[in-house]
Amino acid sequence: MRSFAVVAVALKRLWSNKGLTFCSVFGLTMAVALISCIPLYTDAANLTVLEQELEQAQETRNRPPFAFMYRYIGAWNEPIELEEYRAVNDYLTQYAPGIIDLPVTLTTRYIKTDDFSLFPASEAVYAGLRQPLGWVNFAYIEGLNDHVTLYEGTFPTIAAADAERIEVLVSRPFADETGLQVGEDFVVFMRGSQAEAGDALRQSQFEVRVSGIWEPVDPEEPFWFYTPRSLENGLMVPAETFGQRIAPAMTDEVYAAIWYLVFDGEAVRTDDIPALLARIAQVSTHAANLLNNVSLDISPVAAMQNYQRTTYIMTIMLYVFSIPILALVLFFVGLISGLVVARQEGEIAILKSRGAGVLQVLGIYTLEGVLIGLVALALGLPLGRQLAMLMGNTVSFLNLGMREPLPVVITPRATRLAVAGVVVAVLASLVPALRAAQMSLVTYHQGRARATGRPAWQRFGLDFLLLALAGYGYYVLQNRGTLNYLGAGTGDPFQDPLLFLAPALTVFAVSMLLIRLFPLIMEGLARLTGVLVQSVSVVLAFRQLARVSRQYTGALLLLILTVSLAAFTASMARTLDQSLIDRMYYRHGADYLLTEIGQPPEEEQQQESDIPALAGSESEGWVFVPVSEHLKADGVEAATRVGVYKARVTVGTERGQGALYGIDRLEFPKVAYFRRDFAS
Repeated sequence: MRSFAVVAVALKRLWSNKGLTFCSVFGLTMAVALISCIPLYTDAANLTVLEQELEQAQETRNRPPFAFMYRYIGAWNEPIELEEYRAVNDYLTQYAPGIIDLPVTLTTRYIKTDDFSLFPASEAVYAGLRQPLGWVNFAYIEGLNDHVTLYEGTFPTIAAADAERIEVLVSRPFADETGLQVGEDFVVFMRGSQAEAGDALRQSQFEVRVSGIWEPVDPEEPFWFYTPRSLENGLMVPAETFGQRIAPAMTDEVYAAIWYLVFDGEAVRTDDIPALLARIAQVSTHAANLLNNVSLDISPVAAMQNYQRTTYIMTIMLYVFSIPILALVLFFVGLISGLVVARQEGEIAILKSRGAGVLQVLGIYTLEGVLIGLVALALGLPLGRQLAMLMGNTVSFLNLGMREPLPVVITPRATRLAVAGVVVAVLASLVPALRAAQMSLVTYHQGRARATGRPAWQRFGLDFLLLALAGYGYYVLQNRGTLNYLGAGTGDPFQDPLLFLAPALTVFAVSMLLIRLFPLIMEGLARLTGVLVQSVSVVLAFRQLARVSRQYTGALLLLILTVSLAAFTASMARTLDQSLIDRMYYRHGADYLLTEIGQPPEEEQQQESDIPALAGSESEGWVFVPVSEHLKADGVEAATRVGVYKARVTVGTERGQGALYGIDRLEFPKVAYFRRDFAS
């Protein structure tokens, strides 16, 4: 009950200052929104890029985005025994999906032997003298029966360990190519183990019977880890046949093994990727320990690592560029907290005189800050999501476009950062309360009569320190030289945060320096008006400002910073937009660049074209569409021809390479983009 009573007292105190409480909630809500919108935007924007990369990979390889393929290839290493295969097979099929911990949509595995030569049973005795019908291998694919249709025959039965013949399933293209028929018997021989002519055959042969001919239900479905065409030479058998009939009769029977797992990664976000990558690495490492040279050849790991890296870099960059705005918002919150405490200083002094301790006073303000912070979190996170979506629709400064909405969801990372921002704001708001809690009734009345001290940042010279840092920043930029926005360099201003921090530091430093000088300016104006001005109201106004100038410095500093940063941000955005436009014009030369290949004159004559040939073109050269034809298109006001040729220059012993531009000197100035500084 006592806890509820304390909360009730805090709510009553907040309600008694409704205006300032509303300002505190508003300021802290904006801080939460600004802090949370950056990770929300970077997560959503880079997630969209990740999905596009995975979709492109899916279109290229015809595999789902979160497809994992573990492989052991005997051709790269050495064929292995089936017993060596079993341990890693059990791990990847039974334990790996649970460790990776994503919803499983598909699992299958593939195992095959080395190649055999295929002969009709009636010609087995001539195996060493004739060409085989083809090269085949015994293979098993888990779940194959559910994804193929039988063109003819039936699925093979399980062969016993002492079975004379092995029933197999062959693909329709291979059956059509070799003429295999259902029910026919064949003999297969190991590669390189055919006997000499007339000699007895070695024990590396099997008699097989074609039980059925298969073709895929849908060659494009995600089940096919390889294209069905690459599996056409396989003699498909049940897993039991492979394990109890084929493997015991061979040595190193496993020539290739594949484990194919497909997961649903729709719910993967930035916070999930580090742990997911660690789990994938754990599975890969353990699989390689169970069977050396097992590798994860296909996976979204590279795309996720790139997503994680770009998201982190973009988040840091946006926070660096947002530092001035965030500082301004937090300063506003601190200013409101100071006004609240200033209004309640008398109450605090009375509480102190009646035995209340500093911790008790701080506890009351901490509880009030927590209540305001909870409201700000509840309002700021959804607002931050909307800001992130607005950022996704931004084409340039104050220019919104209709784009596909970003998949913005409130993530744990954004929530943690927002909570951290609220904690910092609440702690900052306790500074005025701590200062007021150390006042007595005497010092309180002295402070009301006249300001007795300077702000802490003035006492420690923070304004001079910031001014020195800003000067050093400009010195570094001056020595570095002008950025090459138009040339072959990177020309990306976002790679250098100093370009944005130096002006922002200057704004803060100069603003704080003006606030330091404000009392002196007011004191001088008060004395000057006392002598020169006859108006009582003007004289009293300046004297009041001189007496209690500290009460106005917070609001004045906030106003100066707001106007200065707004002007700087707008100017910066306009400059960047114009820089982008200039770079595009510099790269392409005009509003539109059309590259034409042309046609040889002889082909033009054969086609009886109406387009006239260029003057002087005979048996060599090319014929292009005349410029006048381009001028007939709607919206085209001017056009010119430009030829670009590789050039080599030799001056004495020096040689160089460059580009030679051929232009029409009369028409080129009407079309080409030009800026005065190009000629400077």
